Amino acid sequence: MKNALYRINPDRTVAWNDLSFLPIDIEILRDFDILDALVASKSALGKLQGRCIAIPDPSVLVNSIVLQEAKSSTEIENIFTTEDELYKAFGEIQQETEVGSTKEVLHYREAIWEGFEHIKTIEKFDLTYFLKMFQTVKKTTDGFRPSQAKVYIKQGGTGPNAGKIVYTPPIGAELIENLLLNLLDFVNDDAIYKIDPLLKMAIAHYQFEAIHPFRDGNGRVGRIFNIHILTHKELLDFPVLYLSKYILETKDLYYSNLSGVSQRGDWKKWLLYMLKAIEISAKNAYQKLNEIVELKSNITDIIIKSNEFSRPESLVNMIFVQPYCKVKHFTNQKIYAENTARKYLERLCEKPYSMLQKKRISGNDYFVNIDFVRLLAE
Repeated sequence: MKNALYRINPDRTVAWNDLSFLPIDIEILRDFDILDALVASKSALGKLQGRCIAIPDPSVLVNSIVLQEAKSSTEIENIFTTEDELYKAFGEIQQETEVGSTKEVLHYREAIWEGFEHIKTIEKFDLTYFLKMFQTVKKTTDGFRPSQAKVYIKQGGTGPNAGKIVYTPPIGAELIENLLLNLLDFVNDDAIYKIDPLLKMAIAHYQFEAIHPFRDGNGRVGRIFNIHILTHKELLDFPVLYLSKYILETKDLYYSNLSGVSQRGDWKKWLLYMLKAIEISAKNAYQKLNEIVELKSNITDIIIKSNEFSRPESLVNMIFVQPYCKVKHFTNQKIYAENTARKYLERLCEKPYSMLQKKRISGNDYFVNIDFVRLLAE
């Protein structure tokens, strides 16, 4: 049924230059189901934030969690990489990987941190933020879509509707800029737009995808945008909400609900979907953080009690910062000499420890933190 409170896109093959500016009508948000879902998602997110605060040095864990977010987000775009390729590339200090799909994942991770620092510096979102995210993800100097660049969103897969146009975003450089400026005002100004930040995030994500301001990469930029809204609104100190995994597992529903807003004005299903994504992802992240912290604590205790290793805390930190560890990670940081680092890593592969697994990849020895990698992949 058509929602009279929201203008819809009557012809999906024609550029939707009548896309509504924000905000949406407040009556759409005054729904008991939406409010109930909002309470549940805020509770789960608050619990996750509390856990992050309690971790002595969350930066040790965050990089690997962000890497998994990057991996899932790129898989939504049908870009896949293996764990070996991913962590091998991540562990190569200042060295580009030659694996194309792995590069995409690492660029996504780079964009998350670059955007995080950008917003912390200027304390708001701006057009430069969107450009930085896009150019970092795609490693391009291209900018917003120019007036002649008309794009179509087509049905994926191999089914009978594969290749069919499902949406045509607005066209025209001035219109795209005006829509983006309106979106930025909506996200930045909490005095005028007094909407709960989780609802604001869900609405902003839809609006960004509907504007589709770039020739390519909009999905990934939009998912990074989600993470940064949560950190900017101080709902999370670090980008640890693993939202892309839920979207990947419910990919058809994600795209169906996006289309539901443009085709039927069905904001309710979209908002309920996003709130459920936040709730489930926050609960999963909370459990994962607990398991990782417990694992790190157990490994630290065992290594300290063994009295076989000097600087045990530095040793443990490194095998969690670099799940696929190399001798040079220790020598470059001046933690150990080369022979000492190799001896310690080899020893952790043996009984009674069996904490690491030695793998030969592309002619180099990597020492894999087995249980940590397993937890990250679950």
